[in-house]
Amino acid sequence: MNNTKLIPYLTFENTKSALDYYQRVFGVTDVTRQAPTEKQAEEMSLNEDVNLDDLTLRASFKILGQEVDCADSFMGKPVISSLISLMLQVDLHDSDAANDLEDLYKQVVASEEVKVIVTFEKKSSGDKYGQVVDKYGVTWIFEGKK
Repeated sequence: MNNTKLIPYLTFENTKSALDYYQRVFGVTDVTRQAPTEKQAEEMSLNEDVNLDDLTLRASFKILGQEVDCADSFMGKPVISSLISLMLQVDLHDSDAANDLEDLYKQVVASEEVKVIVTFEKKSSGDKYGQVVDKYGVTWIFEGKK
């Protein structure tokens, strides 16, 4: 089981646009995107007149070094759910990681393109915690643990 990874996988109506948003607002890196081939489009029964370059079969990006995969929803419009959140957790004893998390939170909030649910600040436990929801309904939790 040591070779097992759990990678968040997000589904969007337009992943190409979502990737632009996450690059601009969250500063994500290592962005990759693959459009479907004509054969794949045929196998998925997509309309022949669709612009394949606008569609995303698979994409990924990194945020604070963590991988997130994503793709277009080819099964219809994705449903927004508050049941799943993505947590970025760092050890507050690692000053570089703590600063990176703080900087990311400030960047995201400064964009004014997220809704702040909980301001990222020190709690009575000594840990730091904050929460935002992005324009796609994804909840991002920022946590610094002692």
